[in-house]
Amino acid sequence: MIDLDWKDIYRKRFTTTEKAIQHIESFQKIFLAPMCNEPQALVEELIRQKSRLQEISLYTVVLGSPCKYADIACHPHFNIRTFLSSPLLKKAYENKKCDYLPVNFSEIPRWIKEEHIDVALIQVSPPNADGFCNLGLSVDVVPTLIKEAKIVIAEVNSNLPVTFGETLVHVSEINFFVHSDRSLLTIRNSQPSEEDLKIGRYVATLIPEYATIQVGVGKIASGIIQSLHSKVGLGVHSGSISDDIMELINIGVVTNERKEINRNRTVCTTLTGTNDLYEFCHRNEYIELYPINYTHNAAVISKISNFHSINSALEVSLSGQINAEQIDENHVVAGVGGQMDFIRASKLSPGGRAIIAMPSTAQFGMVSRIKAHTQYVTSLKSDVDYVVTEYGIAKLFGKSMKERAESLIAIAHPKFRTSLLEEFEQLQQ
Repeated sequence: MIDLDWKDIYRKRFTTTEKAIQHIESFQKIFLAPMCNEPQALVEELIRQKSRLQEISLYTVVLGSPCKYADIACHPHFNIRTFLSSPLLKKAYENKKCDYLPVNFSEIPRWIKEEHIDVALIQVSPPNADGFCNLGLSVDVVPTLIKEAKIVIAEVNSNLPVTFGETLVHVSEINFFVHSDRSLLTIRNSQPSEEDLKIGRYVATLIPEYATIQVGVGKIASGIIQSLHSKVGLGVHSGSISDDIMELINIGVVTNERKEINRNRTVCTTLTGTNDLYEFCHRNEYIELYPINYTHNAAVISKISNFHSINSALEVSLSGQINAEQIDENHVVAGVGGQMDFIRASKLSPGGRAIIAMPSTAQFGMVSRIKAHTQYVTSLKSDVDYVVTEYGIAKLFGKSMKERAESLIAIAHPKFRTSLLEEFEQLQQ
């Protein structure tokens, strides 16, 4: 039951960042609010107090984070455990102070319940007239953290946008509050190359009018979204939305008018963009943010017709196995993320499709991303409908192993096609 005298609760629980972080002790498990909602004042104070802390397990979803806790000076004190990787974590990986958790995003709330987190560091808006703070630009796993963590410390930032959906948390659910007027973390809008736009144009041919889409972030995603400008009545149900999605809304391409659930609403769990996006979403009732166990829930998305998941990869084998995580044992590049969540959802959606879009090469054209086989597998060959490169579209669904190989070789970079065919023929012997 919510205590109506919330102002007294709020006043009594307000403290300084220094005193709030003093509640953290050595050997504890600390979970940072994910992505651009990572509370920077609390993180910096945690770093300032590092000398008194040993063997802290620091859990994070790093997209958008400056990863200040990965500085080499922090290595004796923090063991980073991340659900996504970043180049900013490279030194921590090399010094064995960072480890990767391959957990589907939809299952992180279940993981949190089993892991017994000691302290959650989150960011919220100032409370409204009824004593509810807003999670602003990212909901993700924070509702689960608030329920499950032993201590919840919130950085109250008046710069956060007030968003709709399931974004409210009552002051009585938070143990300590600290003040912040920090600028929000942002993700710069990616500028797609001509290659990215070519991939995007191929992908666009696979998206029917009035379909609902899920797209990731980055240059390829930007190229895809910018190639959808001529579409009609698209819906969005995604892990994140970017400035490019905002543009599709503004020009009337994204209307969400045919979605069976959350009709007329763009749905995501986090905003991954600039301050322009945050301002656009502030008190915008047509943008709704929900916890990750709703946005990434295949049972929920199965109610939406023509749901098309569009994700990327590091490598694709000639059988159609997808590697979106790592190049070798010591080089984790990205993570499981929500790829399998959305691919599974697309399979359950009437008319849904699963699309993997990627450049044909890596390392400035020196390495083919289409391989005879791949050591690491994120998504299974039986779940992917299409693979797209700048050289075309390979339809995999319902195809034999030989047909798959032929289709994928046809969209590989021309200079690798002969060697790929030879490797495939050797594998058949």
